[in-house]
Amino acid sequence: MSDYLPTFYKARNYPTKQVPCCICLERTRGRTQKLDMGFGVEIWLCKPHASVEFQRQRNGRDFELTLIRIWQANGCWTLARKRALTAYTAARDELKQPRRRPGSYAWPDLRRAVEAAFARGVTPDRVTAEIRRRYRDCPARTPSYRTLRRWQSERRWLAPAAPP
Repeated sequence: MSDYLPTFYKARNYPTKQVPCCICLERTRGRTQKLDMGFGVEIWLCKPHASVEFQRQRNGRDFELTLIRIWQANGCWTLARKRALTAYTAARDELKQPRRRPGSYAWPDLRRAVEAAFARGVTPDRVTAEIRRRYRDCPARTPSYRTLRRWQSERRWLAPAAPP
């Protein structure tokens, strides 16, 4: 075990004329900037931790959990900080580009038509053949045979319709 414990008293290469990054602490390098999170909560972050890339890393969980743990460790995890972090991450999430819908969700109209055919008793082989024929010149990939079988096995046409 090392005898050295990091402190600000003898921090090496630390710029003493600025506030440290609340995540890096004595390892802060470069200038820090203030981030106003609302609800009276302000934090100082270095350029890498203030970046949008870091704040969105793993869907924002790294940023959020790091701040929560820091505030808990310092005994200052308050309702105001919780509200500020919740509001900040919600606002950040609103700016996020919507994800491209994968697989079967990319064809919602086709799924409804296929499920209607299954409800009438049409077999998956006939449905697949019709889809391949209808969309043979389409550059998009149509749902796989396995996806069509899953649509059939889920039998969503039997469930009551969801209210609008």
